Amino acid sequence: MASIQRDTIIDGRYRVLKRLGSGGMADVYCAEDQQLGRRVALKLLYRRFAEDEQFVERFRREASSAAGLQHAGIVGIFDRGEWDGTYYIAMEFIEGRTLKEIIRERGPAPPEAAIDVALQILRAVRFAHRHGVIHRDIKPHNVLIDADGRVKVTDFGIARAGASEMTETGSIMGTAQYLSPEQAQGQPVDARSDLYSIGIVLYEMLTGRVPFDAESAVTVALKQVSELPLPPSEVVDSVPPALEAVVLRAME
Repeated sequence: MASIQRDTIIDGRYRVLKRLGSGGMADVYCAEDQQLGRRVALKLLYRRFAEDEQFVERFRREASSAAGLQHAGIVGIFDRGEWDGTYYIAMEFIEGRTLKEIIRERGPAPPEAAIDVALQILRAVRFAHRHGVIHRDIKPHNVLIDADGRVKVTDFGIARAGASEMTETGSIMGTAQYLSPEQAQGQPVDARSDLYSIGIVLYEMLTGRVPFDAESAVTVALKQVSELPLPPSEVVDSVPPALEAVVLRAME
């Protein structure tokens, strides 16, 4: 899909202000909701997905499920609809940066800072789990942090809609490094899969790198299944033993 120009009106309601980025399934724009006078993050599905009826139905169902999650640590979903041959979700707009951007810029975080972010992610995920929603794609790219250090987790449940695309070259690479072994093997997932992924995120915050990496998503997945991670303290020696034990327990 070609980039949408500024001031384009989506579905008669949302005026595009700027492009925020893109992911495996969609482009994301900052837009003004002209009815309510507020900014939203507008996620527009790539057209190749919009042409797949089964995918669209999963996307709608998961968006509706995620829209029911009202929590301070979860990006709210306001609306969904169809426009110009594709589908969109209107979400809460967060003025901030992704955790991935922060890790790339700053490298390893002090243990106290990493614990603070991890606890905020865990509270959001616990709330979702209690309401029957598994995230399935916890990664630093889906964790937003505002100027006050408040954490918001986005894309709850939406990953399930893209499950059939997990083998597509490129679209999975950013996700493969955070997938639980059962996901990598295509097995059913539950709350423990999200906890595994949070363990990977905590590992990356503490060390500045992911525990498993390779040139291809398939090779990363094989490592997730068959290899043990290098203990974080062997990468950054200031990681406390008790915190290291938490990370490795989450990844067992």
